[in-house]
Amino acid sequence: MVEIKFLGGAREVGKSAVQLTAGSDSFLFDYGYEVQYGNVPIKPKFPLSGVFISHAHIDHSGMVPQLYRIGYDGSVYTTKVAASIMEILLKDSIKVQKKRGEQTHFLPSDIQKTMRLGKTPGYGEPVRFKSSTVTLLDAGHIPGAAGILLESHDKKILYTGDIKFAETKLVRGARIDVKGLDALMCESTYSYKDHPDRDKLEDRLRELCQETIYNNGYVVVPSFAVGRTQELLIILHDLGFPIHMDGMGIAVTKAMLQHPSSVRDSRLLRKAFSRAHKVLNFRDRKRVLEKPGIIICTAGMLNGGPVSYYIKSLHDRENCTLALTGFMVEGTVGRRLLDTGRYVNEGLDVKPRMRIEFMDFSAHTDRSHLIEFFNGVKPRKLFLIHGDRTQAFARELQAMGIDAEAPKNGDTVRV
Repeated sequence: MVEIKFLGGAREVGKSAVQLTAGSDSFLFDYGYEVQYGNVPIKPKFPLSGVFISHAHIDHSGMVPQLYRIGYDGSVYTTKVAASIMEILLKDSIKVQKKRGEQTHFLPSDIQKTMRLGKTPGYGEPVRFKSSTVTLLDAGHIPGAAGILLESHDKKILYTGDIKFAETKLVRGARIDVKGLDALMCESTYSYKDHPDRDKLEDRLRELCQETIYNNGYVVVPSFAVGRTQELLIILHDLGFPIHMDGMGIAVTKAMLQHPSSVRDSRLLRKAFSRAHKVLNFRDRKRVLEKPGIIICTAGMLNGGPVSYYIKSLHDRENCTLALTGFMVEGTVGRRLLDTGRYVNEGLDVKPRMRIEFMDFSAHTDRSHLIEFFNGVKPRKLFLIHGDRTQAFARELQAMGIDAEAPKNGDTVRV
């Protein structure tokens, strides 16, 4: 028997964390931080045999260093590139929490310990414990993302983390071919919709950049530092226009290029990255606006970061474009802009005159691919997590003959 306790990420998107106990072995799969409102998961029960992190995004990894402050002294397992990116994001997380006036959950020394004690198995390479084996499988999503497979006491349980089956310009689609699952814990962020055709989205973005720059304007592309920034570089690098990178995406791209097998085409990413102008200080930032071009910058949801400077400088110019390429969480500056048409941030409250266009470049899988995955894997039990419509989706799947549940945080189930 394996006991599963949902510590975070159930009936919500954010602060993912699941504890699995199988005999004398106990594991924590992800231990994230809810970035927008600062919420944290339920603390796990010690001792832990191992902590496995599906990928570097803060909502999956953001509370890991705190484990060493509350009693954990073992290893954190994740892929090599995920470990490199996680270190960058965790250090930035401390800065963000201090800037907000929040109490920090860990210190830089805790991040150092996390990295020092970390282990980085490759995809398909089993990690053996007393009575269990844990294996990381390629989940698509972003470079280094992994599904986590637990095999213990004749039970086989898969936790997907965040997953994407369709390939993008940056990463291959998920490669998870597992049969005989006793339980599947699967993200369901987009259980309610399918994403638009990726090739058409890419064409539209390129067209938008051409229209804007030919009209002597600037294209501002707020972007997530991990995954989206690098994908956009590859899509746009050969248009012949100046491309500027501003923000944490620079450091993250360097980390990815140190692990070339983590992306589909490392040569292409390296070429695109080498062509881009890196904005390293405020003087560079001012120079960006001397000649029309494309600006790829953080933050993806417009909450602070370099993008604030560019929007303040360009919002009243009709010949400029703000291209939004990622999901905007409720309560963010970007979501308010999409819902109301007003940009409200850092003392500015305006209705921008620049063109604003949203394009769904999601790194998550969608409804049709989820259902196809469930029908192919045929788990004996399906637990839907990492979504805010999990209960409704569970009912739909039950009507299709799939034994699905939508647990809530704090629930414990036995397999």
